[in-house]
Amino acid sequence: MFVAFLKFLMRWFQRLVLVAALIALGIWLFYIGREHQIFLDNKTFGDFKALEQVNVSINNGETVELMPRERDMKKVVGPKFEIKAEVFDDKGEISNTITKTINLCFSKDIMINLPAFAGGAENFIVPSPK
Repeated sequence: MFVAFLKFLMRWFQRLVLVAALIALGIWLFYIGREHQIFLDNKTFGDFKALEQVNVSINNGETVELMPRERDMKKVVGPKFEIKAEVFDDKGEISNTITKTINLCFSKDIMINLPAFAGGAENFIVPSPK
């Protein structure tokens, strides 16, 4: 009788562990496979004036050229991405290149203010447009 009870408990424990493992796997797959919208904004933000021209690529993909007061959107999959911005001066030459890896965690949409990003501000991620 006691042995049968132990077998019963062991079976339920195995099922519980299996269900917990499947739930953990589902959360992990959701985390690494989620699609995020990244808004790239080249507008004046606080003390940072809009850039004359900036070329931005995300994860070494297609380059987007943004002029003052322009905004564009890119989609990425996964919890982090690498952004590379090439800032041009008045003469049309590259004056600065910034590369940074950004971790998104569970946020769906973010907006990156490029003048603040190029200026070295820590809070260059601003609330996304609705």
